[in-house]
Amino acid sequence: MEFKHEVENNFADIIQEYQFNLIKVNEDEIMLLHPNYALTIWKSREGIDIYYLFLHSLEKMKITNFLFSNYEKDLLANITPANNLVDKISNSLLIHARGLSKYFHELLSGQNDWVKEFKENKFYNEPRAINKDEYSAYQTIIKNINGKKIEGFQNEI
Repeated sequence: MEFKHEVENNFADIIQEYQFNLIKVNEDEIMLLHPNYALTIWKSREGIDIYYLFLHSLEKMKITNFLFSNYEKDLLANITPANNLVDKISNSLLIHARGLSKYFHELLSGQNDWVKEFKENKFYNEPRAINKDEYSAYQTIIKNINGKKIEGFQNEI
């Protein structure tokens, strides 16, 4: 399974509707870059995690459990039980694509109203700096969009 293709297929409607740029950060991480923020989707031995990246501060927060806590059981319709990690990752991508589309329009459109609710949620975690791979992927797409690096940011993290 090519992780980038799995993300692209499951999130195709979101990518199109919210005009995300899809970026392969590395073999285990895909970035969905929006003009105001980015989402990164990580795959691991446990499944996937989703992070929200604040582009103005180059910080990220893990939002996976917060997202799940807001989803309803209807998102599980037609999901077959996972017998292995590949199936678990595929199921998680499908559930998150459905859940984000149904419950998180504000987040996807770049509004930050949801952050207040997140800060009061038991799954809240403090933002932390993005990693070098994320920074490099972000800079690459910005160069392609603007033809230059963003002023004020270091080349290294």
